[in-house]
Amino acid sequence: MSRAPAVKRRKLSPPPAEGESRTERADAKKKSTKAFYDNASSWDLEQDYETRPRKGGKKDKENTRLPIKTADGMVQELEVAEEEDDESDLAWLSEGESEPEEKPEKEKKPEKPMRQQIMEAKEELAKIALLLNEDPEENAGAFKTLAAIGQSKTTTIKKLALATQLAIYKDIIPGYRIRPLNEEDMETKVSKEVRKLRAYEQALVGGYQAYIKELAKLAQSGKGGWSKDGGPSLGSVAIACACTLLTSVPHFNFRGELLKILVGKLSTRKIDADFVKCRETIETLFREDEDGTPSLDATALLTKMMKARGYRVDESVLNTFLHLRLLTEFSWKASTNHIDRPSKADGGFEAPSQLKAKRVFRTKKQRKIMKEQKIIEKEMVQADATVSHEERDRMQAETLKLVFVTYFRILKIRSPNLMGAVLEGLARYAHLINQDFFGDLLEALKDLVGHAETGDDLGMTGEDDAEPADEDEETTRNLTREALLCIITAFALLE
Repeated sequence: MSRAPAVKRRKLSPPPAEGESRTERADAKKKSTKAFYDNASSWDLEQDYETRPRKGGKKDKENTRLPIKTADGMVQELEVAEEEDDESDLAWLSEGESEPEEKPEKEKKPEKPMRQQIMEAKEELAKIALLLNEDPEENAGAFKTLAAIGQSKTTTIKKLALATQLAIYKDIIPGYRIRPLNEEDMETKVSKEVRKLRAYEQALVGGYQAYIKELAKLAQSGKGGWSKDGGPSLGSVAIACACTLLTSVPHFNFRGELLKILVGKLSTRKIDADFVKCRETIETLFREDEDGTPSLDATALLTKMMKARGYRVDESVLNTFLHLRLLTEFSWKASTNHIDRPSKADGGFEAPSQLKAKRVFRTKKQRKIMKEQKIIEKEMVQADATVSHEERDRMQAETLKLVFVTYFRILKIRSPNLMGAVLEGLARYAHLINQDFFGDLLEALKDLVGHAETGDDLGMTGEDDAEPADEDEETTRNLTREALLCIITAFALLE
């Protein structure tokens, strides 16, 4: 009788203990599992690994190969070559602690000789100047290159860059003033040619402005005269460039910045070659100014500077007013705060009320057309840098008022070193003085003549708290010359 096969039974979990439900048993199992994982986070497995004993050096392997017999009949044992370990157990530790290898210092490039640097700078400047003279619109980016060369630490190269920029700007500056573009102009759709021209003009103005700022910085450094190499210093070169630009392109942008450079030099009491050059440039500007605006700007800066200095300036600075063109061209009468405008019969201009009475009737379309024509004419006048006769007279009238204000202030405080120049100026400008001012002026002249007869030498009255004059300032007055100038001025007023 065969034996029946055993039946495989599935292994079941042990039955719960008495009084213990399945839910309680499951909760207990979860708690034990959670406790296991919580304790696992505190295990230091790496430390256990580090504390294990390390194996010692490897024992030499035993030679288990049989000996061989050579052709000579000798028995020779075979030796097994021991393989040397490439790295020991602690080799990887010593690698991290090894001192870093010192990198070899890069060899410095040998500096070029000064003569070679100057020659290369000359060639580069000549190349840039040639490109700008041939086609400035296509090479507008060269202005920044010129400015970069001008930042060289070598004095000679810096002088060459200043002189090169001066020659370039004199040649390529247009005969009109470039106005900055506003947002409306930038948004307006224009042709490709106009866009190209605008980009060139803005690049020109930007480069020219940076050049003027560099000149102002060098001129204010106070390092005038001659340098160690025997040539003019950077300050003198900067002043010379500013003077040349002011007489060559007085209509262009940043004229005020150029005038500030010259007036700043004239404010000093030290009379040197730079001082004389600035004074002669101002005189040339006054003589050749057909517009009237540059003369007004220069006169305003000079009067402001003299007032700030307490009129402690050289006499030659005040004498620059004698070179103004209004002495021979202007025909109106003026005082410190009033201008007498002549009537049309005397060569003047009609008042606005008279022009209003002569207006004729025009339709709306005609007025619109006339308005557009006036706008076009105004733009053409600005582009051609031309000023009407009326505008020039207005500028000269404002200039004359500033001159009279300066003369009368000096006459009031009786600055010793400027009295002769003031009286000479009043004698020259006597035909332009308003009749309403004759009384006060003649009274002041009479007072001066009286003091000249008694021999009194008055100082600066009315400014008790003024700063003391410089030691080198000439405070003596030629009373005889002043008395004669007073008489000449009085006769000129009464003519």
